Amino acid sequence: MSSRKKLQNIFCISLSLLTLFSVSAFSQIAFSKFENNSSYEGNWELAYDVPNFISSYVRESFELISLSPKNLEYEITHSKSDSLTILEFINQLGFKYFVTGKISKFSISRFTAGEPKLAGYETYSNDISLTLNILDLSSNKIIFSEIFSNEISDLGVGVTIFGRESASKREFYNLDNIRFGSSEFVQTLVGKNMIVICESFTEKAKSVFSDLKQTKVQIPKNNTEDSPSPFVRKIIKGEILLIDHENKEVFINLGSSDNLSVGTVLSVYAIGDSLFDPQTNIFLGIADRKVGEIEIVEIRGERFSLGIIRSETEEVKKGNQVRKISVLPR
Repeated sequence: MSSRKKLQNIFCISLSLLTLFSVSAFSQIAFSKFENNSSYEGNWELAYDVPNFISSYVRESFELISLSPKNLEYEITHSKSDSLTILEFINQLGFKYFVTGKISKFSISRFTAGEPKLAGYETYSNDISLTLNILDLSSNKIIFSEIFSNEISDLGVGVTIFGRESASKREFYNLDNIRFGSSEFVQTLVGKNMIVICESFTEKAKSVFSDLKQTKVQIPKNNTEDSPSPFVRKIIKGEILLIDHENKEVFINLGSSDNLSVGTVLSVYAIGDSLFDPQTNIFLGIADRKVGEIEIVEIRGERFSLGIIRSETEEVKKGNQVRKISVLPR
């Protein structure tokens, strides 16, 4: 390929970039289509659906611009840059990281017990295992590679009486009719399991993405996924109720109703100084200061959890506030 032709292609990419986003900060994270080695044979297209879901979660979690594989493929198809590899293409677009993945397990199973025409219970479970890699495009090296696995079940809450169809059974058989990643999907058992996977990924990848400039989220102009995000970014606040300093255990008034899960890390804050307007001397409020972090090890109720003190810059005390910026279903 001639140098002139290559320059023309690069110019086309640059022009596409200017029309793709309306802000000066370009996309930081791009997601590839995942390799699907699972035995799942339903209607969902996991190779695209799973990375699309994670991309949406990352976008809300870090307030960054991330591009899903379908949008990325759309841009490549319409870029007139067929001579460039996918890595060269996204590098030219100003991306910092490229996320690839492999789905090794995605199983949905149902279990029944008792007499179908009398009474019994039905339950179903979802088991997911996937590998996520982050490629640093500036060095062309993989800087992050982790396996994320989680199995979740409804614990037999689908009780049947005299053959009546349970809520668990209805959800199980209706799964394939629900669009993967929709607001309805995130309320299902599979959706909740995907959120657990996403939470684990964003927590472990936090150090990788922390150097990226936070900007107002912009959706590509030629966005092929016109449905709104099923997530919303919220600040979860709670309080330390009791501390066992010897074992570094703490009990807090947050739990399953706050979408906490085992492994969730929350920051701990103590009351700081009173703040006054320097010109009028009017009292503005009370500042707080971060004094440590706790990690949830057991969910004991809707508003009750056990955690351990993971770090502290000063003594964590009863009454300290705990909080976390969390991405939750709308």
